[in-house]
Amino acid sequence: MTESDERLGEWLDGALTDAPQELAVRIRTALPVGWRDASLEQGSIILKDAAASELRVLLERGCETRRAAAGLLTVDALVTYACELLALSGAEIEPGAIAILDAIGGTLPRIRTTT
Repeated sequence: MTESDERLGEWLDGALTDAPQELAVRIRTALPVGWRDASLEQGSIILKDAAASELRVLLERGCETRRAAAGLLTVDALVTYACELLALSGAEIEPGAIAILDAIGGTLPRIRTTT
């Protein structure tokens, strides 16, 4: 991982340097209170949970139109940064990646099958 003293706020500020301003604002707004002071070890979990929460809201409102594009990009960015922190952590990637997939998959509506 990067410096052990680094906080999620510092890391994400650096990661968002070249991001479009609207996207950077949406990402920061999606995060819970106190996120800036979280450790990088907690960062992947915080970003994963924020992505799942944002996707849940989008699905509840309906995301079939272009108006949902900014929200979907926000979810994508949150997942991407969660994965990046996982990779930087030096920990085993598979359990963290599975947790991210489970969180995102858990927001999707259940499809009924007729067999």
